[in-house]
Amino acid sequence: MTGNQEVFTGYAGLEPFVLKDEKTHLQVYKFEPRPLDADEVEIQVAACGICGSDVHQLTNGWKRANYPLIAGHEFIGKVTAVGDQVSNIQLGQRVGVSPVCRSCGDCIQCNSSHSQLCPNKVTTYNGKYKGISTFGGYADKVRVQAAWAIPIPDNISDAEGAPLLCAGITTYLPFKHQSIGPETSVGVIGIGGLGHLAIQWAKAKKCPKILAISTSTSKREDATKLGATDFLVLDKDGNFEEQYARSVDVLLVCGSGKSTNWGKLSELIKTRGKMILIDVPDEPILLPAAALVYQHISLIGTFVGSNDDLKEMLEFASQTGVRPWIQTVENTLEGVNGGIKDLINGKAHYRIVINGEGR
Repeated sequence: MTGNQEVFTGYAGLEPFVLKDEKTHLQVYKFEPRPLDADEVEIQVAACGICGSDVHQLTNGWKRANYPLIAGHEFIGKVTAVGDQVSNIQLGQRVGVSPVCRSCGDCIQCNSSHSQLCPNKVTTYNGKYKGISTFGGYADKVRVQAAWAIPIPDNISDAEGAPLLCAGITTYLPFKHQSIGPETSVGVIGIGGLGHLAIQWAKAKKCPKILAISTSTSKREDATKLGATDFLVLDKDGNFEEQYARSVDVLLVCGSGKSTNWGKLSELIKTRGKMILIDVPDEPILLPAAALVYQHISLIGTFVGSNDDLKEMLEFASQTGVRPWIQTVENTLEGVNGGIKDLINGKAHYRIVINGEGR
């Protein structure tokens, strides 16, 4: 590092994170940020969620991590610098950032309100912009395109708002794009960091039936509090009671594992219904084509949301009271490594958030 540049500090993975090998855990990492572009803002991070995607990347479960890697793609903070061409964001304004931090603004996807699918998009971390790696909200400051710095409603706190920028928008978007509402019965499998928000969106959208699906009874009480009308426990082979067969119009897959019986899951969906993949497991899924073909079931993927989608989602959350259930960790190296370990060990109470400035 030169003596003239500003220095940012973050918690970085320098190699694939291995739970029982402390030398692979995050380390304090200092770096010189690239110059602030004219269309960018700089944000002092106040709260950053620890997302399941962070674990996939830090452990290199998806086999596409680039090290050093500073994760964090759901965060909120105040603007500390503004590029010369930015007029819609002010110094000191509270904004949030999602997994996408830049798009071209002039392609088919950007011009059709799907800017998160821009072929030239830049991801908030583990991406490249002008040949330089992008680092996320586990750093003290982040620079992003102003179009992707989303104003946060006053009644949403930093800590509760941060997970909405990834888990919130990821689970909200299917309700928008698939017109899920008062006439739609919804199933949610995986009552965790994603699923607990999907249930809340379904309740807020006045869905008449919200079937929470799990592999144990441990989430029954929580699912009911979140808004589920029914609770289904799958056995080890994925079997379920006959009364639930072909019972939901849409199945939101918010959690899955190596033992998930995808063929059996499809039997929960009504003829001409939809299976929407929200969770992204490390391994390919095994879903028999016949399970879809003979019932005219659609298989749909969904990826976060555009900057306009994010604004809409936050306003809807502000009005309806949808909020993630969170536990916070201190903004210290020990706190963040502990949060990652808790997430890997299944000890997270829905969403973990790094709370407070520092690093």
